[in-house]
Amino acid sequence: DQMLGTLFKLPSQATLYAIGALCFFIAGLRLFRFAASLRSLLSWLVAILAALAFLVWVTSGGSIELPGIIQSTLTAATPLTLGAMAGILCERVGIINIAIEGMMLSGAFAAVAFASLFESLWMGLLAGCLVGGLMAALHAWLSIKYKVDQIISGTVINILAAGATRFMNLRVLEPAKLSTPGSFEPVSIPVLSDIPIIGPILFQNQPTVYIMLILLIVVNYVIFFTPWGLRMRACGEHPRAADTVGVHVNRMRYISVIVGGLIAGIGGAYFSLGVVGTFEDGMTRGQGFVALAAMIFGNWNPIGAFLAALLFGFANAIQVKMQIIQPLLPFIDQPIPHQFLQMAPYLLTIIVVAGVVGRARPPAAEGKPYEKQ
Repeated sequence: DQMLGTLFKLPSQATLYAIGALCFFIAGLRLFRFAASLRSLLSWLVAILAALAFLVWVTSGGSIELPGIIQSTLTAATPLTLGAMAGILCERVGIINIAIEGMMLSGAFAAVAFASLFESLWMGLLAGCLVGGLMAALHAWLSIKYKVDQIISGTVINILAAGATRFMNLRVLEPAKLSTPGSFEPVSIPVLSDIPIIGPILFQNQPTVYIMLILLIVVNYVIFFTPWGLRMRACGEHPRAADTVGVHVNRMRYISVIVGGLIAGIGGAYFSLGVVGTFEDGMTRGQGFVALAAMIFGNWNPIGAFLAALLFGFANAIQVKMQIIQPLLPFIDQPIPHQFLQMAPYLLTIIVVAGVVGRARPPAAEGKPYEKQ
């Protein structure tokens, strides 16, 4: 039998059969000519059921706390969602942003430095946000004013962030003992956190998780339901037409890229102040590029990117859980090396990106400098 938390006890074989039948049923529904949004929803349902089936199979005969896995998934998806939103804000106005990694790493460093200096985690979070915006401003300046190739500009910022943060960590933070400010504690929202199952998952989290959820709603609303968002999308799809009706294209691009950098900086602060309470060289470990993949897989839509981030976050949560429980599983004679388990989220990223290549359609003017005539 399979124990889900302390609430449900399920027979493994029957559960797998039921999930398999439901997946086939949903796959059959996709053959009908439903709207694209509904077909996408059906695909996500299949992915969720497949993940549940994997959990049931891999822990057959043992137990696993499902609410804990879901909360770990949400936590792991937090920086990915913030990074993906940063990329969306940039690319919706036509600026390619592969510098998410550098913005997040810079934000992680600044968050620790200022949190230690002012003895305030919130000051650190603010500093991480601002430094991420500063790196984004540099990217915008190179890409818009000097029309530098945006891929090269983003690569330069990633290299600059990696080198500068390493140097400053060794020469400034560690000698001055400014590298251990501590980390945010989970915050419980009164009443809501007492709701069974959902309460602990959604309403007993670190502040950065709540900030991510709020920004997700705000960014999605701004992009798709406000005049400002309409102008943003026009700048990314047809900047000449936007200019003709009075939109200042390059100004919109500057603002959107910098706001995206501010959000990426918060994502960086998550790593240093939300996880370990210190700064480590290269601590983002490629998560900015995974966020870029989530953005593409989500079709440059904040909600879609969030769902993709949950998928990648689930892979990360599972690999951590597998390292703990695999010695207890009866069907594993030799433990899987932890290096292979740690590869899982990145392998999933490659598979997902390979699956959407040629089908995802970025904004038409992405990567094209605009010059007013």
